[in-house]
Amino acid sequence: MSDHAAPDFAQAFADADRRAYVEQRLFALSPFGTLATAVLLFLVLMALFAAAAAGEHVALFAPGGHVESTMRMAFTLALMLVTALYIQRHTRLKERQDSAAFAAVLRPGTLEQRNLIALRPGEARLLGATVLGIGIGLAASWFMFGAEMLARAAPRYATLAWFVAVNTVLVTCFVRGVELSRSGSRAMALAIDHDLVVDLLRIDTLSVWGRSAARFALIWFAVSAVGCLFFVDTGLNAFTISMVATFLGLGIWMFVRPMERVHNKIRAVKSAELERIRSEIDQVRPAASHDADAATRLQGLLAYETRIAQAPEWPFDQTTLFRVGASALILTIPWFGQALAGYVIEHIA
Repeated sequence: MSDHAAPDFAQAFADADRRAYVEQRLFALSPFGTLATAVLLFLVLMALFAAAAAGEHVALFAPGGHVESTMRMAFTLALMLVTALYIQRHTRLKERQDSAAFAAVLRPGTLEQRNLIALRPGEARLLGATVLGIGIGLAASWFMFGAEMLARAAPRYATLAWFVAVNTVLVTCFVRGVELSRSGSRAMALAIDHDLVVDLLRIDTLSVWGRSAARFALIWFAVSAVGCLFFVDTGLNAFTISMVATFLGLGIWMFVRPMERVHNKIRAVKSAELERIRSEIDQVRPAASHDADAATRLQGLLAYETRIAQAPEWPFDQTTLFRVGASALILTIPWFGQALAGYVIEHIA
């Protein structure tokens, strides 16, 4: 990378923040850091819920200090929403930090041409996703909270409004995230297929793709782990085990799918290079027995052939695999946490 590339990236990032979608702009305009903004957002959501519940005399804790289901559901919804926003922002910032590494393995201008450094992919249809998300969110809220809470003798309208609003925003963010992932994945696929430059002697430079895929898998693992809190009271049974297995499979697929595309590109380049080398070997080999120069060239070609044949075909290292594995373990935290809490209460109380 040249010395003037960094200011270009900085300007592109500043422009991207000004055009960012709402979820990113929330953090971009915040005077606090990413984590601090996420924590404050969670506290604000829970404060609004506590105010609504207190005004309508909704019990949040049962006698003995046990958490009521209403409080647990509110906590899980708020945490799920904030986790999704935080992990998404964290991932985008990490992607930005790798912009130079991406540019080093792509044809010049690809980041800008494919809109890869923008927070919002160029083909994203967020308006339609937003309308769809709001519709699904409102319908889901009715079945999850509305029908049951309004059927009570004394409906708690403020509390219900909080649940409907947060759940609708959560579902809308999810639908928008799917659309952003779809359009972003398409741009990345085009970049890999048409603009990725594979240097078989420097395969390690392609590990940036592995790091990127691991980050997006982390989004799925983290949000799914928070969602598991809805079912933590049921313990480990056939349903929860199958649910965790499904989440693990989907998260791993989010990592493997883009890796497979880069893997196929590496294999294609490797196969073409090996065929070229072996053609040269076939031309030099007849003269190697009586020509010293040809023999020397043949030895060099054979050594180069061995080096290319042994080049790795997957764009990640052991560190990336460890990160993906550690991220997958996040899904087990709700049940391990419940078991630990139960043990402590049983042996200390």
